[in-house]
Order: sequence, then structure tokens, then C-alpha cells
Amino acid sequence: MKEKKLYSLTGKLVVFLLLIIFAAGTSFGVIQTLMLSNVGLTPNAAAKKYSFEETTACGTLVQQQLHNIMSYYNDMGKFGTDGHYDGKKEIDYRAFVTDGEQSGGASTTYTIDQLGKMYDDGSSEGLNEVAAYTADNYATNDAGIDKEAYTAYENGEAIEQNTDTADTDAPDEKTLESFDGFSPDGEVYVPSESAVKSLKEKKIDPADVSSQFLYLYDQGMSLETQKTKAGTYLYEYAAANPKTVSIRDLYMTLSGIAEEVADFKNQESGSDIDSDDSNLWYCLEDQEGNVYTNVASWENGYTTAVAQKVSYPFAFGVDRTGGADKFRSLADRKNSPAVEVARSYLQYLQSSQAADNYQKVFVALDPDLEASDYFSQYSEIYSQWLPKMKFLLAMIGVGAIGTLACLILLTLQAGRNAKNKEIHLYFFDRWYTEIAATAAVLIVMGAIGIVAVCMELSYSGVHSFRDFNGNYIYSGSYGNEADTWRSLVTASGILGGFLIMLIPYCSLVRRIKAHNVWKQSFVYLAGHHVVSVVRTFYEDRKKSERTVLMFCVFCGVQIVLCCGFGNFGVFLTLVMDAAVLFLLLREASGRKQIEQGLKEIAAGDLDYKIDPTSLHGDENLQLAGIVNSLGEGMKAAVQEQMKSERLKADLITNVSHDIKTPLTSIINYVDLLKRENIENEKAKAYICVLDEKSQRLKQLTEDLVEASKISSGNIKLEFMNLNLNELVQQVNGEFAERFESRNLDLICILQPEPLLICADSRRIWRVLENLYVNVCKYAMPGTRVYVDAIRKDGKIQFSIKNISENALNCEADELTERFIRGDVSRSTEGSGLGLSIAKNLTVLQHGTFDIYLDGDLFKVTITFDEVVKEKKPETSGYTAKPEMPEEDLEKPSSDTI
Repeated sequence: MKEKKLYSLTGKLVVFLLLIIFAAGTSFGVIQTLMLSNVGLTPNAAAKKYSFEETTACGTLVQQQLHNIMSYYNDMGKFGTDGHYDGKKEIDYRAFVTDGEQSGGASTTYTIDQLGKMYDDGSSEGLNEVAAYTADNYATNDAGIDKEAYTAYENGEAIEQNTDTADTDAPDEKTLESFDGFSPDGEVYVPSESAVKSLKEKKIDPADVSSQFLYLYDQGMSLETQKTKAGTYLYEYAAANPKTVSIRDLYMTLSGIAEEVADFKNQESGSDIDSDDSNLWYCLEDQEGNVYTNVASWENGYTTAVAQKVSYPFAFGVDRTGGADKFRSLADRKNSPAVEVARSYLQYLQSSQAADNYQKVFVALDPDLEASDYFSQYSEIYSQWLPKMKFLLAMIGVGAIGTLACLILLTLQAGRNAKNKEIHLYFFDRWYTEIAATAAVLIVMGAIGIVAVCMELSYSGVHSFRDFNGNYIYSGSYGNEADTWRSLVTASGILGGFLIMLIPYCSLVRRIKAHNVWKQSFVYLAGHHVVSVVRTFYEDRKKSERTVLMFCVFCGVQIVLCCGFGNFGVFLTLVMDAAVLFLLLREASGRKQIEQGLKEIAAGDLDYKIDPTSLHGDENLQLAGIVNSLGEGMKAAVQEQMKSERLKADLITNVSHDIKTPLTSIINYVDLLKRENIENEKAKAYICVLDEKSQRLKQLTEDLVEASKISSGNIKLEFMNLNLNELVQQVNGEFAERFESRNLDLICILQPEPLLICADSRRIWRVLENLYVNVCKYAMPGTRVYVDAIRKDGKIQFSIKNISENALNCEADELTERFIRGDVSRSTEGSGLGLSIAKNLTVLQHGTFDIYLDGDLFKVTITFDEVVKEKKPETSGYTAKPEMPEEDLEKPSSDTI
């Protein structure tokens, strides 16, 4: 009982709803916990009751902002004037990068604004990319292009020049052969016409410089957007100094300095580094003794800042004047995770240029966090969610266990129901495994897409930064209510994706249970077909080996003829092919005759014989003999079957006649006993039973005799024209009282004009009588019986239908078999021969007899050809119940409905 409840529809819905609840709780708990971990609220921090200022997230945020502060003041010295950004300040960027070792003077000097513009318009990045591209693609150690090849190029003889793009098509194979000796380490580049013209104006032969130089010179002409202080471009400076200046190095170093300038400009324009409205207090002293701080009382330097005795939740100082970092924690908890992060960062700074200029560093957080920044925001969220951390962890634990349990139950329920233990597959489960797998992958990708969309909608307005180890740290507007909704939306997306992925998962489970994962695949079906072919070939290997051998010999002879005898061999090959074609056509003709013989025998002509004289080949003659023998065998079997049927009919007839004589005596003696004045009531009752049963036995005997005569065709029919309307009306009158006794309402619909058929009056009466008797016995009391006779498509059709009292649990055709009754318990009277007799009599009179069942509705339809009157018929119709001799009188029998 419990198992049925589990597999019922209600049980499946309960499990599915519980799965949704547990999975939703787990998803939300995990997402919210991960989000809170970005502000330092981890299970470990909650267990140890850290404040926000003592968490790893706080230390990471401090190190990130401290790094920005140091970088800002370093860049200010490079790109600023008097503590502010100065766009007109000029720098020799080449000397700036190499610490003055490779100064280009005015030819490599730009203003800060020019460097920023090159970064903004992408020209510096484009120059860096083309410079990096040449490292592996263009030769740098050759003398340039071969003069002879270049001359051919210049005259347009050997190379097609593409002047629409900065790059050009590669030289043809002939030209490349002459280049191979001069450019072993890379491809040869053919410059554009404008580049060639520019070089010639500078009295530089393109054949005297490397392919790398030509490529970068060509690209620089289109990519450089700013001229140097000397009024020239870098590619011109490199062309003027080919022995001492690398154009590739010029472009690569330019990109780096332009990006550095852009970063400083963005930081200076939107930075609050030197603002006093910040919870991060800092004091920096450089080697020259300059002090940078955002706290007014610390302007005297590091010693003053450290000397102020304040209860700091987070504070540390570093003194590097002794040649080594002396780290000093001034926080209330000396070894908190935040302090350890700061210690790691300062160790990292030993190799960083950002801290080279600073000998003393002191950093602390405002104990009250009065300013509105990330620190106060994170601290507020931390304090709000700290009491709820245990609840989130419990939600995750219970949800995970519940989800796993429901998933196990869902796996057990897949493919099962409460009715039976069979595995039920759905439409998707019957697809080929490969197609289903592809659909499953698409479904999974769609589920992942839903999750990604939900996350994008939730966190599209949130940004992040990296710490010095490259880890992303959350840095966005993080309000308690807003980010709770973000977690809900993300959890909803994950839940939706999870539920969608249950579709292919449950399908896979059902397939595994039904053992059709492998058998329903293309690979299996193809392999099974191949195995079947191989097996057939192996089992018939004698014949197949002979065929393969003959084919190989035939092909071998043709190859020898074609290769060894030239055109004459080809002619002989064609003759052989024509001969083989003739033999195949003759074989096909013989197979066609054998196929025709099989069709004739299948159609019922068992005497058909195939003429073997027109056949050729041992196989065709053998098949023809088998087909001829098949006809003889089938004919003998049919004759044997007919003989058996005749013996059965004769047996029934003879036994019925033998039973008639003693049965007649029994009936007569019972009649004599009824005439005696017997006063014993029990004896009277016994006599009544004997009379009833003897009459029933007599009826059964007569039905058997009649059924036997009809089935063997041993009856004589006298056909005449009959009016079916009048015949039906007489039968209705005969059975009116019997219908009334069974509380049956007869509804008869007849057409006014005569419906003439050609039939034996006695036999057609017997057919109708059997049908009416069948209704009287088996129709449900209190129902209607419908009788109608109509003309339809040149046919006369009679039908009778009623509602059966007993359930009809058999096919319609079975009801016309002998001894078949609708009363399965056989508690009512009847022999089960009534409908069989009615059908056989109808067929003998050239009519059709059809039974239709629809639930408990029983309908019989009899159809005869209509008789068309051209003259006045001798008999206007059947006007009276036919008189039958007593010895041939055949009473109605029971039926099966």
C-alpha cells in the first residue's frame, strides 16, 4: 500500500513540491552566504565572533585602497605638477621607460595629453599589437627583399600588390623561391605603394631593410595619430636611425606608458584619495621626508601618527628606514585575519615599485566608521547578517539533505505508477539515444543560460576589483534589501535551471530502468544490422564464398585483359560484361516465373504448375520443383481438412438422429404421465421438470441437425420475391407479447414503399425469428429495441439493435461461432447456435450478416440485393407466416447476446 502511494500521482506531486522547497532554500542560502563572504561574514568569522574590521575582506579592502594611494602619489610625481594632473607636461617616454639610457630627445617626447589621447583612440594599443605580431611572422635577420624580386615587383611583373589594405598578399611561389635564401626566420613582406614612396623620399631602398621593419613602417603610417615634439612620427624617427633604433621596441613601450598615463588621469579625476572624508586614515613618508596624509593631526609624519594612542579595531605601521620592513600591529586584536592580510601585502610590496619611495607607512581605520564608504557599508551589512548566519547554515544543511532525499525518491518514482510495476516511457524517452542526448545538451545549455541571465539581471550594476593576488573582491552598492533580492533572483534562476535539467535526468533514469539506453541508439541499431549481415554471410558461407570467388576471378580476368591486351582487351572485357548481363537477365526471368507461381498458389489456385522447360540454372529449377510440390502439399492438406469437416458434420447428424428416437419416447411417456391423475405434488413437479428438459433437449437436437445441414450445404432453397416490410411487421406481431413480458419497448421504422428481396421465405423467416429470440433472451429489461428496414445504394438493409443485459467481453465475430453465448455462466436457456444458424442461412441466400458491438450496444445488420420490378410480380410479397411440414419445422434457437 505504501509503495502504491509513493508511485501515485499524489505521491509524485508531493515529492516534486518538497524538492522545489528544499532546492530553493539551499540555493538561496548558498548564494546569500557567498555574497556575505565578500564582506567578510564567513562561517568561521561568525563562529569566532569577529567584527568586520577584523575580517579578511576588510584587510583586502585596505590593501587595495592603500595600493591605489601609493600608486597615485608615485604617478603624481611622474605626470603631475604641484600635486595635480598636468596635461602640458612633456616627457621623453623612451628615456622614462629605460631610466634615461636610451633617450630619443624631441623625437620621442610627447605631452601627457598626447599620450592620453593615443590611449583613448586605441592607436597605442594597435601599435603594440602589430609589434607583437611581427615577432613570429616576419624576418628580422635578413637583408630585406631580394633586389631582383623587388625590381620585378616594382615593374608589376611577378607580384600582385593589394593597396586597399595595410597588409598585402603573399608573393607567388616563383618569387618565394628567391626569397628563401634571404629570410630563413620568417615571411617576406611586400610593402604598399605609399610605404615604398615614403621610404624612397627618405632615400631608403626597401630592399635594404628587414621585412619586420617594412611591415611596421607600413602599419605605423596608418596607425600613428600624434607627432612628437620634433614634429615627426615614430616610424620616421626609426627610418632615420635604422642602426640604433628598433621600431618594434618604440611601439611596444609606447603602449605601456600611454596606458599608465590613462590610469593616472582617470584616478586623479575621480579619486577621493586625499579626501579627509574617508574611514581609511593613512600617513606616508617618502625618502625626501615628504608626508602624504588625509588626517590633519598627522601632517608631522609617521612618528606623530603612531604616538596617538587610540583604540583601533584595525591599524598597522611599517618602518623601512633600517633596510628591512618592521611591521607593527596597533589593532586591538593583534593577529586578526585583517592584520594578516596587511602583513602579506607589505611583504609583497618589497618587490613592488609602488612602495619604493615610501620609508614609513601608517594605516588605520576610523574606530567609529563615520564616513560613508565601503568600510561603513560593509560593516553595516556584516552587523545585520551576523545573527542570521546560523539560520543560513541550517537552511543550507537541511535543504541539501532534503534535496538529496527528494532526488532519490524522484529517481525511484521515474517511469513507475501505482497501477503496475512496469516501466512506462514517454514520447521523449523513445527517441534515439543520440537525438535525446543532443536535446538533453540543449536543455542543459538553456538551463545554464537561464541562470546566467538571472545573475546578469541581479549583478549587472555591481562591479568588483582585484586584490594584489588577483582575487576578485566585491565592490558595489550593497544594500541589505537590494542584495537580498539579488540573491533571491539568482537562486530562482538556479532553481529554474535545476528543474529544467530534471527533464533529461528523469528521461535517462527511465531509459536505464527500461534497459533501452544502448538498444535505442543509432550505434546499436547499425551495429546490430552489421552483425546480422555478417552472421548471414557466415551461415551461408559456402554459397557466398563461391560467389565472391567467381566475382574476384571475373574482375581479375578483366584487369589482365585491359592491362595486357590494350584496346582488344577492352573489347573482350565488354564482350564478357555483355555475356554476364545476358545470364543475369535470364536468371531474373526465371525468378519472375517462380514469383508468379507463388502468387497463383497464394491466390488459391493449388493446381498451378510452373513449366520447368523454360527455366535455366540449377537454382531456378530447384525452386520451381519446390513451388510445384508446395501446391500439391497444400491441396492435400485442404482436402484432408474438408474431409475432417464432413466427418464432423456427419457425426453430428447421425448422433442427432440416433438421439431423436429415445427422446421421442421420453417425451411421449412424460405426456402420458401428465395425463395420469397423480396427486403427489412432488411427483407432479418432477414430471414438469422432465417435460421442460426433454423439450429443451429436443430443441437442441433439432438445432444441431439444422446447423449441420446448413454448414454442409445439404438444404434446398426455394427463392421468390418477398416484401421485407410485411415480413418484419409479421415478426413484430409474433413477438409483441414476449417483448412486453420482458418490459422491452419495440421501436420499428419502416419505409412506406415495398422493399423487395429474393430469398427463401421459410429460411428468411427463421433468420428474423432467431434474431428476435436473441433479443428476448439477452436484452436488458426496461430498454428499447430498434428495428428498421431501409433501401441504400441498391441494397435492402435490415437492422436490429438492443442493449445487452450482460457485459460483452468478446469480439463481434466470435458471437457467430457455434455454441458461443453472451451468458458466460450459461445459466440461461439456449444452445449458442442461433446466430450461427442465422448467419449461415443469410449467406446461403446471397446476403451479408454483420454484427457490431460498442460497449453493451448489440447491433445486427442483414443486407440483400434489391429486386427491381419491371413487370407485376407473381407474388406481391410475403403476406403470411410460411407453413412448414411438421417433420421439417425448425424452431428458433437461442443466441449469444
